[in-house]
Amino acid sequence: ERAQLVLSCLARAPQLQRTKAMRSPLIIWLHGLGDTGRGWSHLKHELRLPQAVRYAFPDAPESPVTCNGGYVMTSWMDLETIPIGNGLPDDAKGLADSTQIIHALIDAEVAKGTASEDIVLGGFSQGGAMALLAGYSYAKRLAGVACLSGWPSLRAQLTERVGGGANAGTPLFIGHGTQDGVVLPECGKDAAERHTAAGVQVTFLDYPAAHGPHPAGMAALRSWALEALKLEDDE
Repeated sequence: ERAQLVLSCLARAPQLQRTKAMRSPLIIWLHGLGDTGRGWSHLKHELRLPQAVRYAFPDAPESPVTCNGGYVMTSWMDLETIPIGNGLPDDAKGLADSTQIIHALIDAEVAKGTASEDIVLGGFSQGGAMALLAGYSYAKRLAGVACLSGWPSLRAQLTERVGGGANAGTPLFIGHGTQDGVVLPECGKDAAERHTAAGVQVTFLDYPAAHGPHPAGMAALRSWALEALKLEDDE
């Protein structure tokens, strides 16, 4: 069943062509609860990165979600309650299964010729939580990890997972709305503090917004991504 989820996710990810003669930086972006990858396809237009940058927006598997009465929807893990605060119980199995899916997606891109150091893994809300977990547990060095309106999971193992992994030196961008009533602002601050304590170079920005993107956050993410991917600004 887990293998089928991996293959299904890979099948729905864009099939991207590239040449060996050029770098082909990639941003893999993970959506939030009940959404699909298509719901974040606007990101490429908001970031306005050089044309060489490619994007992949995979869909989460469908599963029952406790906080929505057991309704089946796209979700990277089960969530017991909303709003989400620092006391959120972790769905260890769901987190592990989705981490495997995301690692397999990255592995597939690397196998097709993209250097892992040319890949940024990011996400929004529970997709941001998954980016933190999957990014800092991936076995090869990534260009960067980005988390918008997300939270840290499996906190008890975070310092060891991050500090002892291949991505201990991988930069992290965290953005969070100060008026977020779905994933409380304390979650973004906690993620920044914990990853900083683990030795990660963290760029943290909060902005006057609810649970969603904000122009200031997009502008800051763009600048960070240019640096993380070692790209020249062509604007």
